[in-house]
Amino acid sequence: MQEQKPSQNPITKQAHRKETFRQITLPLLFGVLAILGLAVWVVLVASGGGNVSHAADASLIFLIIPTFVMAFMLLAVLVGMVYGMYRFLRFLPPTFFVLQGFFYRIQDSVQKAADKAVEPAFRMKSAGAGWQTIKNELTLRKTKIDIPDEGSQEL
Repeated sequence: MQEQKPSQNPITKQAHRKETFRQITLPLLFGVLAILGLAVWVVLVASGGGNVSHAADASLIFLIIPTFVMAFMLLAVLVGMVYGMYRFLRFLPPTFFVLQGFFYRIQDSVQKAADKAVEPAFRMKSAGAGWQTIKNELTLRKTKIDIPDEGSQEL
């Protein structure tokens, strides 16, 4: 079964055609006619024995103006970006300083909570190590290792 295309509204289709002609075709046509007119003018000036230098100067101006406009727009964008970065860099350090202080407080709180959480285990390990040291000292005193005298040289 074939899908049917929805029929187009003839009123909107006609309005679209008018807008297309007015917004696309007409400006394109004027641009082409202007370029052709300039080309014909240059040929007439050059062939009529006139000074070709004036026509070349005019042509050069027509070539330079669009480049200048684009370069000026690029310069304006770059100046805007530099100013934006200036404002942004003046805003960032104090803001990040406040943010850094906030994170330092969080770090301190987490460190204290972690210390409290492991404190009982450390106390038990510490007490166990203390009792082990006492036990080792008492055992060492009972066995009393014989240390040879300085005068006797036993090998």
